[in-house]
Amino acid sequence: MGHGNQIIGEDAGAIHLPNPMNGFGTPADLCQIHRSLPEAATGPPYFYYENVALTPKGFWSTISGFLYDMKPEFVDSKYFCAAARKRGYVHNLPIKNRFPLVPLPPQTIFDAFPMTRRWWPTWDDRTKLNCLQTCIASATITERIMKALKDYDEDEIPPESVRRYVLYECCKWNLVWVGKNKVALLEPDEVEMLLGFPRDHTRGISRTDRYKSLGNSFQ
Repeated sequence: MGHGNQIIGEDAGAIHLPNPMNGFGTPADLCQIHRSLPEAATGPPYFYYENVALTPKGFWSTISGFLYDMKPEFVDSKYFCAAARKRGYVHNLPIKNRFPLVPLPPQTIFDAFPMTRRWWPTWDDRTKLNCLQTCIASATITERIMKALKDYDEDEIPPESVRRYVLYECCKWNLVWVGKNKVALLEPDEVEMLLGFPRDHTRGISRTDRYKSLGNSFQ
């Protein structure tokens, strides 16, 4: 059994992710983690390997084996910004005296997109977005959602089956409310903002490639 962000119950390559998945602690809530680095990995040059947290069995053990058997730090970005993103990091960076970068990123959907509050239905209880993907929903999906809701007034709660369908698509594709019964995709500059990049950071490539590069970006 481990504590904090240490691997819990590692068995033949299986890794059980910690809960909460907040790494070695947020700047406001630091975990009391002590780790002893091998001499060869102490200090510069620093390395920082990142990948999705949910990987095939044995993956993280294999990666750690190539990097001084160091245990990964698992982080879900929902503790730091308005979108969830579960990642693992194997690194030898210092973990003491961490501090947040400013300006601080928005922590909720309404912090990030305050104009959406006007149109957000009471039955959509999302406060965080899901993992930002490398692709986006087609216009057909947003049109189907509008069609599914067209017979209901703004303050009217649709049947459960309709709500379930709409919320499924909204959660899957990170759709936000921009009008009466109308949802929209996140624009590339909005994804940049959520990830902490400056506006137009990916400008100069195609729209499709912007989403792809941001979905694969380091955060």
